[in-house]
Amino acid sequence: MPTASELIVQALEEAGIEYVFGIPGGGTGQIFNLLVGKEDRIKTILVRHEQAAAIMADAYGRATGKPAAIMGQGLFIGSNAAFGIMESLLSSSPMVVLTDTSDGGQAQHPANQSGAGEYGSVDLPAMFKAMTKYTSLAASPKEAVIGTQLAIKHATSGRPGPACVVMRSAAIGGQVDLESPPFVHPTTGYLNTAKPQSSPQDIQRAIDILSQSRRPVLVAGNGVHLSKSHALLQQLAEQWNMPVATSYKGKSAIAETHPLAVGMVGVYGQQAANRAVGDADTVVIVGAKLTPQDTVRENPSVFDPRRQRIIQIDIDDRNAGWTFPIELGLIGDAGAILSQLVEASRAATPASARQRREWANGLAQRKSQDHFYDDPAMHRDSSPVLPQRLVHLLQQTLDPSTVFALDAGNNRTWMAHFFKAAQANTFFSPGGTAGMGWSLPAAVALKLARPDRPVAAVSGDGGYMMTVHALSTAMQYQLPILCVVFNDGALGMVRHHQAPGRYIASEFAPTDNAAVARGFGAFGVQVSDSRHLPDALRQAVASGLPAVVDVVIDRGPNPDDWRADARRAGET
Repeated sequence: MPTASELIVQALEEAGIEYVFGIPGGGTGQIFNLLVGKEDRIKTILVRHEQAAAIMADAYGRATGKPAAIMGQGLFIGSNAAFGIMESLLSSSPMVVLTDTSDGGQAQHPANQSGAGEYGSVDLPAMFKAMTKYTSLAASPKEAVIGTQLAIKHATSGRPGPACVVMRSAAIGGQVDLESPPFVHPTTGYLNTAKPQSSPQDIQRAIDILSQSRRPVLVAGNGVHLSKSHALLQQLAEQWNMPVATSYKGKSAIAETHPLAVGMVGVYGQQAANRAVGDADTVVIVGAKLTPQDTVRENPSVFDPRRQRIIQIDIDDRNAGWTFPIELGLIGDAGAILSQLVEASRAATPASARQRREWANGLAQRKSQDHFYDDPAMHRDSSPVLPQRLVHLLQQTLDPSTVFALDAGNNRTWMAHFFKAAQANTFFSPGGTAGMGWSLPAAVALKLARPDRPVAAVSGDGGYMMTVHALSTAMQYQLPILCVVFNDGALGMVRHHQAPGRYIASEFAPTDNAAVARGFGAFGVQVSDSRHLPDALRQAVASGLPAVVDVVIDRGPNPDDWRADARRAGET
């Protein structure tokens, strides 16, 4: 009879799972051992900390639409990896979590590092249930196998997310009786599910609403990235002359160089986007939950259901009409529904076509008036480097196809606001928990997912130091990513919100982050003058190594000077 570990590996193969991120520990070592010799089908990536494993799986799931597995000992997957698992849940990224209770085969008696949930141990199943869409506790070998198959199914069905199997020690290595029920079937049979679509009647209702609209706008969110429906989004926008704004996590749902693109809406968004959405009579929201950041904290000059007709497309019916009441919710996969709308639009003969052309044709002038992706500081050389100038030089120097992984803090607000995405599907960001330290491990996984594309992590010095060990993983697996560090020697966003002269727990000891990189064998250079930055970036890319360009930036500029709900700017 086969062991549970053997059938778990077989299930991963049958489901086409290509990567396992983790650190062998506890009972999962038995599963890791069975991956030896299977590198052509399942590649194992050794991380230096379980947090990085979960971040990598989160980013890989977003980039490919396929789950990766994270694996390791229960207490450390449940604690260290929780960062990435929670981000995966809140950002709808598919992920499979395989771990153990480390009970040592002595359940209910004292055991080292046990997470079985009885007296004297922590309750790992309860912890995972709080941060996944599915968690199974396997007490027997067959439960471990079937639990793994169902975890893969739950991770990918409906709104994607993390799914977990927590296994007792006796379940991981025990033999599985295949001759008695419940039977173990091939994993692929659990995954043959078509993407949900909307009914033809509801699609026609949406077409009718658009036909009556004179100033429609699309707001594209993370669901466009997850469904890989970027081309369909652009096609629908062009059919109806609809400007396209994006949420923060939806940034690059359309190339921001497209004539209909108005940039990111929201607190850190473009004024052109906030005004376009605010002036719209119909708003079509695609795969965006509409967080307070997206809606400028529900400012009625941007989103207002009392004067706007709102159509919301989402895979989860709970998300449609969650923030605002809507006229129509189209529930299903964003790509499938956009395809339906594109097809139905071919036969539409709207009476308001002329007004919509005028609406779209006026975009160029309105964007110019709103200084679309422009600011005087973007063109001003200095030492230390102005953050706006840093973003502009990245835009000018790096390949337009570069895929970016953002972090948390001021650095991501500078990037999200000032960097104009030249191609669709090039921006990834932690917008669920939105925690620091995400970008560097995420960039490692994005390079695995897109080996033919340049990949860059953009981070503050605080976030960089949290997960700098991911550079070691990048070196080990020969993944030439670029990491650009906004180094202001501080927790910049925290410091900006403290009174001058009363800074506390927000400033770091001076650190050469490039020297840290060189310690891993990576390329590293520190730059303090903006005139030296383009050459440093080109050298980093040409090195063929994981590379860090540590940029000493001016602490003075503050996103509060331009954010839409700014403390100092005052007006939207």
